[in-house]
Amino acid sequence: MSVKPQDDQPNELATRIIVSITDLAGALGRLNDLIAQQLGIAQTDLLCLHVLNRAGASTAGALSSQLGRTTGAVTHMIDRLEKAGYVRRKPDPHDRRRVLVEASAPGLERIASFYNGIDARSRRLMATFSDDQLTAIHTFLAGSYESAAEECDRLIR
Repeated sequence: MSVKPQDDQPNELATRIIVSITDLAGALGRLNDLIAQQLGIAQTDLLCLHVLNRAGASTAGALSSQLGRTTGAVTHMIDRLEKAGYVRRKPDPHDRRRVLVEASAPGLERIASFYNGIDARSRRLMATFSDDQLTAIHTFLAGSYESAAEECDRLIR
């Protein structure tokens, strides 16, 4: 995929979709950056909170793998987030030697409030599609996520 489509490329639907994905990724990156600024945290901190919200409590090592950051960087990030009240450390109930990190409910609620507008607009847009169309969109997005995750893994190696 070229970074910017050339004028001489055919204007096929697949190309327009790829360009739209790139545009969406940029817009969401900007949105997340603005939200992180409003919250007084780094964009990677916000990404960590999204991971904890989706996956639940996690070890620093697992977060390190998911975020593609060193364990030292993740430990400092957890320290910052804990000090700001967004996460807390707790003993792993299955292994007392391990510590889990979990997002605080008030912190997640504060973050969610920044996404209310885009959530409502997205739901209104989705209401214009049939169930079959939404299934196709979901399948495409899930596959695109998997492709992006595989690319991240490839780049890490």
